[in-house]
Amino acid sequence: MTDFIELWKRSHWLSNSAKAYATHFFKDEWQAAVEHRGDQPWMEILQESSNEARAAGKTGWDIAEQLLGEFVVKTKPQADLLKRAEQQITDYLLDGTYRGYGFDRPRTLDTEPVRIPAECWKGPVSWVGNEVSYQSLTFSQVRVRMMREHLDPILKKPFDTPVPKAGRPTVAPAIEAAFHALHKIGEIDLSASQMSHYPKVRKWLEKNGTNLPVPADKISSETIRRIISPLFKELKEIKKQ
Repeated sequence: MTDFIELWKRSHWLSNSAKAYATHFFKDEWQAAVEHRGDQPWMEILQESSNEARAAGKTGWDIAEQLLGEFVVKTKPQADLLKRAEQQITDYLLDGTYRGYGFDRPRTLDTEPVRIPAECWKGPVSWVGNEVSYQSLTFSQVRVRMMREHLDPILKKPFDTPVPKAGRPTVAPAIEAAFHALHKIGEIDLSASQMSHYPKVRKWLEKNGTNLPVPADKISSETIRRIISPLFKELKEIKKQ
């Protein structure tokens, strides 16, 4: 039996896969693109360009046009490499060299990711949104396993059905499911504190949680923090890319 949840967790988010591919397989070109971009903060670059435009007598749209041009010039090498990487990854997914995993239905406590059929990569792909669509199918929270199947260490090891631990059942899977469900409907605000999301998690669990070991309103803030903190951090990292 294949452990799809581990394969999914150990794979690259679709939104990060092109950068991961480019930095590895286009290493020298990527480094040159990074050096071309430089490490100067964007605000400083735009401020300097704006000052230069004003000094040259430009105003309004002319300044905006110069700022846009500066942005394109600085980012084009990296953008071109990312496009090449996306195309190569898509080709590998279509021929089976790489595999994609995602959820083909709204995620709940017992929902597991599935392997995305190769032909689905012929349809619309939202690299930023981690979503793939094909005909009537939609896969969300998509990740890419950028490794040939016969070399995959997860597929080589025997699959052991997890043995439930003795003692009190955990609420961790329920909290994680609540977080992903809230993110799906746009209720996770990365600009707000994690703590501000605790009531949302409890409210979702009150409505959707089944067989919880403790009532939703009795789940401690520390327990929620411990579970959603890495998920919150992961979303912030994706947003930076």
